[in-house]
Parts: sequence; C-alpha cells; structure tokens
Amino acid sequence: MRPFLALICLLSLSVTTCETSTGTARSTVPEKAVTIYDPNPTHIWNRLHATFFIRDDVPSTSLVPDALDPPLWYNTSYLLANPSHRRATHILDEFLSSHAENLIRDPVKRALLQRDLWAVFDWSAEREPERVGNPAYANEKKELQTRLAEVLRRIALTPDEIRSLPDNYAEAVASGQFAKEYDPDHRDRAFLPPDLFDPHGPWIELEGPGDPEPVAEQHFSQFSGRSSFLVFLRLPQGRKATFAYLETLWNVPKPAIPSPNVAPGQEVAPNPALPQFPPGTQVALVRQMTLFDNQGKLVLTPMTQSVQFRVYRAIVEQPQSVPDSSDTESPNSGQDFYEVALSRPKLFAGEAGGLRATGRNEKQFFVFGFAGPDHGRPENYASLDSFAPVVQSCAMCHQGAGVHSLNTRSRLLKPHQLQRDRSIDANTPGWWQDSRTISWKQGRDDWVLLNGYWKTTAPK
Repeated sequence: MRPFLALICLLSLSVTTCETSTGTARSTVPEKAVTIYDPNPTHIWNRLHATFFIRDDVPSTSLVPDALDPPLWYNTSYLLANPSHRRATHILDEFLSSHAENLIRDPVKRALLQRDLWAVFDWSAEREPERVGNPAYANEKKELQTRLAEVLRRIALTPDEIRSLPDNYAEAVASGQFAKEYDPDHRDRAFLPPDLFDPHGPWIELEGPGDPEPVAEQHFSQFSGRSSFLVFLRLPQGRKATFAYLETLWNVPKPAIPSPNVAPGQEVAPNPALPQFPPGTQVALVRQMTLFDNQGKLVLTPMTQSVQFRVYRAIVEQPQSVPDSSDTESPNSGQDFYEVALSRPKLFAGEAGGLRATGRNEKQFFVFGFAGPDHGRPENYASLDSFAPVVQSCAMCHQGAGVHSLNTRSRLLKPHQLQRDRSIDANTPGWWQDSRTISWKQGRDDWVLLNGYWKTTAPK
C-alpha cells in the first residue's frame, strides 16, 4: 500500500456517502447544491466545491457559490473545528478513495479545481489563532493538508495541458460582449480594451522595484503568489505621453518625505507634491492564474481571473475619505471603478472567455485586506448584506487625488529602477507575464510545506 493511502486509513473515518461510477452519490440532492462542474448537483466535484465555498456557519455564502476565492480568513475556524472539519475530511477521503480525479479530464476544469484547493491549502498553512489561548488546530490542519496535497497532486495538469489553456481575456474581447473602451456617456458600462496587452499599444505595464518584488505587492502577498498581479497605466495622450510622465515621476528631486504615520518599515512616504497625471488617465489591475504541473513545477498561465479598471474623470484634491455604503459610484473620488471577473460556469461553457462584468450593486465577501465576517461569536457573524458593493471597495483602498490614489506609486520613484519600455521583450504571446511570481512563491513556507507532503507520499 502506498504510504499516503496507509495514512488515510489511519486518519479517516469511514466514508459516509457512496460514489457511483459517474461520480454521483446515491443520496438525495444536498442542501449545499451547486452545478458548477457537472449538471448533477450530487457529482462529487460539485460537492467538493460546495464544502469549501458554502459555509453552514455563514449562510449567505450560499448566495455567492461561484465566488472568486473561498470565504476563509486568518481568524476562521471553519474546516478546522467540527462538524465542518469532519465533513471536509470525509469528502476528500471519498474523492481519493474513488479516484474521482478521473471523472473529469477537461484541463480547464481541473485547473480551476487546483486553483481553489490550493487556496484552501495555503490558508490552512498561514492561518494562526486569533488570540493566545485559542485552538491552534495543529492536528486538524495536518489532516486537512495531507488530503488536499494528494488531491492537488492527482489533478495537476501536464505541461502540454497547461500550454493548451486558453487566453480567456482575448476570448472575452472577441466575444463582443464588452465595450472596447470607457464611455463617459455610459459610465455604468464595463469595458475590456482589446489593446491592453499590446506591446506597442497605449497601455504601459508598470514594473516592480526589482527582484523579487512585484509592483502590486499587497495583492500579490495576500494571495501568496498563486496569482500574478499586473498593473497597467494609460494616459489619455497615448503611449509616448505615459512614458514621459513615468520618467517625470522618476526624476522628482525629492520623491519621499518622512512618513506622517511612522510604522516599522514605513519611515518614509511618497512626496505629496509628486507630479500629477491628467484627467482621463486609466489604470488596470490584472490578476492571472499561476498553476503547478504534474511534476511539481510552478507555471504561469494566460488565464485572467479578474481585471479591475479605474478611470479618473477628474483629479479631486479632497476626495470623500470613506464612501457611503449606499453610494455605488463614489462621485467624490473623481474615479469610476469597474471589475470584470471569472465565472466558472461561463468559462466551462466557453462563453466570453468565462469573464463577466461585476454589477454596480453586486456584493461579495472580501478576502483582500479585510477582517472576515466570522469574527466573534457565531450568532454575530456578518451576512453578505453588511458588505459594500464590490466596485465600491476599490474607492476604500484607493483614496487620494490622482496619482496619490495609486498605491504602487512608490514603486515608480527613485531609488528604484527607471520604468523601461518592455516592448523589446515582446517575442512571446505572454511577454507581459511576471516570472518573479515563480521565484517568490518557491521561497514561501506554504509551498515548501506542500512539497514536503508530496515527497512523503510520492508513488514508489
């Protein structure tokens, strides 16, 4: 018997549901029914997804079963405390014992399942007790991680399969379902510029300060390198004017001043007198998927998970400090915000590259930079209604006038490198991809931990 299977026999309780050859359970449709991977809600891939994305203790997670990321936070005990821990280990055991990895061979579906389970694994590795005296769940983490690691190993794609994954941004543009540019007369309409990745086009990809730091460091760190985050800037006068502005920033005589809010590692702050970019400037934040192949090698992919756009209608010197929860447009910020995000059902159906515009009033559970809704006692857990609309959350983090709302501005100033024209690197379709994602992730404790499980349970 392989070491992993022996370990599972020791750790697991008996599987409570019986799997048929088609991957559907003999039981009735579960309460947490989703039909993301298969039309049958009892298909084990659907039930596995529901286990991690629909939480019994936060019932309104059932309203967003196709959320971009699993609803897990640093203080979350879900999946570690019973009964959710028992259910999670049971469904993972069922998946493994029935070899459910063989039920779906579509590389796109396998890539998405890997992406989601990888997020759960990393969360379990990073999760710390909220306060001294709270359970550390060391054994429960190991039980969860051991199973997740083996499922991840089994569903990993071959290098050729990863190369076959679609450029879903290009597919979304080609679908004609999105406007091609910002329209000030239709400010509620999301758009996808066809030339966003054009190496000679008007959108300039901003570079990080050097190896291995990416430019959107906070986003990158929040998701532990499982995604690449790329920032693009476009001034209304075009490519040449954008480079000229970036060079002006780099040549500011006094780029930084003592920080008014001194914190460790934050002794200085960007100079408030930085040269301002003009109204009409646009910024794009692109999140793209990183995977690992069946040899355990990290690989960048062309698959876009989300694109967020900010359009500066005006440079407002004193924007509203915190947008009102009922104000989806945030007019006092001088910015219009848009998000186009991945939809698994649309992606699997081959519709518009799987991308859809986030509604102006649409809500999600924020997993970036926010405390979770599961803070305190369960009866006080927050519902989805208590969250602001998704597009409004951008204004909460990106306040300030013009360039001062660009949190990456410090990456564009001395003593860092002068922004260069990367079009000379455009000899491959993915010239804009940031290989620093891979080197950064390889040094992370969560990646080392995952590799440790693989080495322990590798086939003989």
